[in-house]
Amino acid sequence: MSTPIERLRSAGWELPPLPTPKGMYVPARRHGDLLHLSAHGPFGPDGGFTHRGVVGEELSLAEGRAAAAACALSLLASAAGALGDLSAISGTLRMAGYVNAAPGFEDHAKVLDGASEVLDAAFGPQARPARTVMGVASLPFDLPIVAEATFVIGADDD
Repeated sequence: MSTPIERLRSAGWELPPLPTPKGMYVPARRHGDLLHLSAHGPFGPDGGFTHRGVVGEELSLAEGRAAAAACALSLLASAAGALGDLSAISGTLRMAGYVNAAPGFEDHAKVLDGASEVLDAAFGPQARPARTVMGVASLPFDLPIVAEATFVIGADDD
């Protein structure tokens, strides 16, 4: 059986370096069998942001989805840093995405699907989270999206 990292690599994705907090918070906090992750932006392999701008204005839907995928990879990098290995995760309990969207933009869920595709590659579609996505007027650093998640550690009781 392959590991989440091997499955991500076979899908063409690599984890970025661990993101550094941009404020007074921790990127990940464990409580029992849950790992809560703060909102992460779209970090790339160089440690910088992969995308900036407003989805539906400067960025297309496809670029928004790519930014969401980068957010998910950043979340997984922090999870791996906190746990030592993504294999300890049985799935994602919850994910929320905040899309920096142009007025009238309606495809927020399609943007966050970019992050869901990464999580599906890592853990399988049976481990999909409950999800919330919303449009916002702005985000720090002119990011197009940030995403947060709660991962289940160990056996999933569902």
